[in-house]
Amino acid sequence: MSQDLRKLLQQIFADVAVRPSANDGILGDIEKLTISGDGTCIKTGGSPFGIRTCDCANKGIFNCDCHRKFSDPDARYGWDSYHETWFYGYSGYFLVTYNEELKSDIPIYLRLVEAPRYDGVTAIIALSEARALYPDFVFDKFIGDCAHDNYPTYHLLNKWNIKPVIPLNKKNKNNSKYQGTIKINENGIPVCMAGLSMVYNGFMKDRNRIKWRCPFATGKVDSCNCKDKCSSSDYGRTVYTKPSSDPRLFTVIPRGSDEWKSEMKKRTSSERVNKRLLNDYELELSKTRGKKRWSFWIMIHSINIHLDARLKKSKFDFISMLDGLLGRAA
Repeated sequence: MSQDLRKLLQQIFADVAVRPSANDGILGDIEKLTISGDGTCIKTGGSPFGIRTCDCANKGIFNCDCHRKFSDPDARYGWDSYHETWFYGYSGYFLVTYNEELKSDIPIYLRLVEAPRYDGVTAIIALSEARALYPDFVFDKFIGDCAHDNYPTYHLLNKWNIKPVIPLNKKNKNNSKYQGTIKINENGIPVCMAGLSMVYNGFMKDRNRIKWRCPFATGKVDSCNCKDKCSSSDYGRTVYTKPSSDPRLFTVIPRGSDEWKSEMKKRTSSERVNKRLLNDYELELSKTRGKKRWSFWIMIHSINIHLDARLKKSKFDFISMLDGLLGRAA
């Protein structure tokens, strides 16, 4: 599929579905959007072996090198890490926002890439194109799984003032650039003298650093054997970490904090969109062949998701209005 056609489909999807939904308030505050990104494996209906165009089989030659006809020539083999198996087809990558009021998952960007493409690579391209497609949208937070845990992604998100909400990949356990003197745990949280995780006390935007306080002084633990050795102040010892020291470890929203846990729950919205497109709309059963057809049908079904959310909002607004009228009448 040509780049011009792909951009045309993206633009159609933006104009027909995303922008009308934004105008209706389906996306929420477009000046402070939280988006999640995730990839999915898409199996094509085409055969990786192709169709014979020669008559070698009639001559008893079954292993010839003659040219074959492929119904889906752009398809490739990729690894499905969830099912731990190889698949033949494409990788889909979607950016999604979640509407808490409607309990709806709303896709805003769709991309079909080669099956071997890693999600961490596709995410950078997807975010760049989404920002260009929606220049009036402000992306405040990006939520992704551990496949997005790489330094280039963090550096790019920080440059764009997008807060990363990405769990650490266990395979990157020793891949840290932090060389400071403060002892930290596997989540990038400072550890006090007693071996306890310190308590997040906010992000100081003016100085671009994160404040941490003593767990005993903040009431998180009942006692501490190191209180007198650590600090004589009732406020307790305070330390600071800077995202600039290691953007991967010291994220603006610290891992393990209440805000982190709350935002991380929204990550499954992108997975639910994947499931809805492939299972609910039965794209996996369609045996579709060709990148153009796949991209077209993914766009059509994603438009349906927007229409469904807008219909749900209309019903929600009507019920709210009716409740208000009945309340006044009573």
